Amino acid sequence: MGTGTIATEHMVSAIRSVGHEPRWVVSRNDDYARSFAEDMGIPRISTEAQQALADPAVNFVYVSAARARRGHYISAAAAAGKHVLCDGPLAAASSVVQTLVERCERSGVALCVNQPLRASTIHQTMGRLVLEGEIGTLRSLLIVRGVPFQSPAYRRSAELEEPVDLLLDVSAQDIDLARFLTGRDPIEVSALPVASGNGTRQQMVYAINLTGDVLFQAYESFTTAELDSIVMLVGDQGTLIAHGTLNGKISGTLVRRLGTRNELIPVRERDPYSTTVESFASPMRQSSPWLCRGEDCVMALRTVEALAAAERKRRIITV
Repeated sequence: MGTGTIATEHMVSAIRSVGHEPRWVVSRNDDYARSFAEDMGIPRISTEAQQALADPAVNFVYVSAARARRGHYISAAAAAGKHVLCDGPLAAASSVVQTLVERCERSGVALCVNQPLRASTIHQTMGRLVLEGEIGTLRSLLIVRGVPFQSPAYRRSAELEEPVDLLLDVSAQDIDLARFLTGRDPIEVSALPVASGNGTRQQMVYAINLTGDVLFQAYESFTTAELDSIVMLVGDQGTLIAHGTLNGKISGTLVRRLGTRNELIPVRERDPYSTTVESFASPMRQSSPWLCRGEDCVMALRTVEALAAAERKRRIITV
């Protein structure tokens, strides 16, 4: 449902790679649906979600619509009893996502978020090594990512697209990754006031106190030359450092530093989109514990909202 760029570039092929076949394209615009179906080789199209959802051969729904439309499709799928995998964040406000989570729970359907950072083998390895005590007691997490600003790639004219707060997406991703890697939840947040350009935030610097006395710090920017992203987990006995895992590329490296010695940890990365679909779809109700679920999106957005308040009020905000 929806004809977004992620669906075009990644998810249709990912769905097929794990043995499933897309049967319907649903879009509010018949021309969009028709051209997407022709490009992707999908047999049926509709502008009405209910028509596709009534097909008994449809086992689950993947939503790649604009953020403002995702809730509509999720609600329709829940009413039809179909499990949902949706690009994140599921909405712009945590309260909206909470309503969607409750709606899916009442209908007995799974609501999961397409969060490729969780599907990264490197990130999963980092989380496992922390749990196994390989760097001692966890003290802090640092995330750094930056690229030059570019308008998002669209299959159609950008003039027809709704405006998107790119940093909302990035901050929600990084906060969710922090929770996934550490197993801790945000308590309070602080953020540096950042000047806006053309009405759009282009960089963000913030710190979050997590449960268990863990400090999470992040730098996110669309105003820099592209830099090699860093995810660093620091313990009282060592450090785990991942390079190049946040820029939409499969390749990346993981290094463990103990004392004065660096050790490269060999990790074979998999395509995160295929990994996500495989884990979500088979078997549907016993999906992998690393998957991002609707309630994880609620927590990430609540934290993003707290960051916005901290930036506006210039003080620490409790989540």
